[in-house]
Amino acid sequence: MKASVSIILALLVFFASVGMAKTTHFCMGMEMKSELGFGEKHVDCGMNMPMDHSENESDQQDPQSCCENVTTQVQVDDEVQLKKVEINLSLDFALALVQVFVFGIEPLSTEKSQFPTYSPPPIEQDLQVLHQSFLI
Repeated sequence: MKASVSIILALLVFFASVGMAKTTHFCMGMEMKSELGFGEKHVDCGMNMPMDHSENESDQQDPQSCCENVTTQVQVDDEVQLKKVEINLSLDFALALVQVFVFGIEPLSTEKSQFPTYSPPPIEQDLQVLHQSFLI
């Protein structure tokens, strides 16, 4: 269990540091297909629109104008600023730390308290027999 969690966390750190790219294919203004990868991918809807040469040259559109690929890059900033941490140890804390972890804590009393053997009081009446009910 620990190994699988470690592997998953390692992969998460790897993918976060490498960066991912989401490529989305838009056809006629509508999203048709999306893919995730490490870089820009060519995504195609499979629709080939041939150029019509019968119209005027000025009215013609680029055959690829109906389809568009949009790539979004997700990366982590490389500029990481390390913060300096100042540790101020007081003398009381240091002495308590040494006392507890080096010398250990001794119990207050090492003597076990002993009780004399106790015998219960004698039973005056047998209560179980008195309160029994018999089904006939």
